Amino acid sequence: MILNITPIRAIDWDSPGRRLYHIPFTMDGAWGRVRVPLCVICGPRPGKTIVAIGGTHGDEYEGPVGLKNLIGTLNPAEVVEGRVIVIPVLNVPAFQAAQRQSSQDLKNMNRVFPGNANGSITERIAHFVTTEVLARADVVIDIHAAGSTFEIVRSSSFHHVADPAMFAEYRATALLFGMPFVMVYTSGMGTALLTEEAEKMGKITIGGEFGFGASTDLDGVRWAHHGTLNVMRHNGLLASPMENIVSAWVDKQRVVTQTDIDRYVTAPVSGISEPLVPLGSYVRAGVPVARLHDFDRFDEPGVDICADQDGYVLVRRFRAETNQGDVVMVIGQEVPE
Repeated sequence: MILNITPIRAIDWDSPGRRLYHIPFTMDGAWGRVRVPLCVICGPRPGKTIVAIGGTHGDEYEGPVGLKNLIGTLNPAEVVEGRVIVIPVLNVPAFQAAQRQSSQDLKNMNRVFPGNANGSITERIAHFVTTEVLARADVVIDIHAAGSTFEIVRSSSFHHVADPAMFAEYRATALLFGMPFVMVYTSGMGTALLTEEAEKMGKITIGGEFGFGASTDLDGVRWAHHGTLNVMRHNGLLASPMENIVSAWVDKQRVVTQTDIDRYVTAPVSGISEPLVPLGSYVRAGVPVARLHDFDRFDEPGVDICADQDGYVLVRRFRAETNQGDVVMVIGQEVPE
């Protein structure tokens, strides 16, 4: 148990070995401190810095559990060079309330970057991450899950980058997590993201959807833990051989893309959503992929929503209750090797 807090100015970012901290942030409107967990492990010689973050949203658990397992099992003596910085739970108030947004200021941590040193608590934590953590990073891993609204194919992910060499490095890093899909996506559905900020700073930045339904997915926890170890191996922090963590049920790791938000399939009416095709399956344009039911008119057929293109079903509505305009399906195309 960590009994004491450590002010930001007292963090030892550089000495060889492992250090565990609780970093204090003063609560909004109360005499109290939110304690953000932080682990710093440094090797005996300089090298790259890997940052791994979970719990950006408070109802996504694969990141926190996988990174807690990593902290508990990684022998610091095995880190031969460089540094790994791990924050298993970033948005502590949201995590404690088991909800997406902070219970302190009701803000979404993944919509406030780069943060504000004089803002509300979510903004102040984001400012710390930007100025103290991301600034030191070479590679940033932000582990997410689909929460309680969507189910998304188990995928590591990154935003599209135009430079071919940079795209190749992003792709190679994302594949290290062993997940069935690597999803290249757009930031058009949100701004001020953690990953967006890291990308602006020139960092190799990988996100991902490791589970859904505010549960703890068995494979998702394993991918979060061992995928981060593979990224450390890839960047020279660990000398051990690369681990194959692709599940036996995965026939092929596929890199898929959907960067046009106008192709995200949205509900034309409100109702109860019924999926008609499995997540991750390949569909042809015109095939019904979801159906919306109006139970005030239970004598009428539902409204079919059809695929507007050939591709893989990457996202489906998980929460059945659906409002007009909600995304109910996203279909993406495979990127040639």
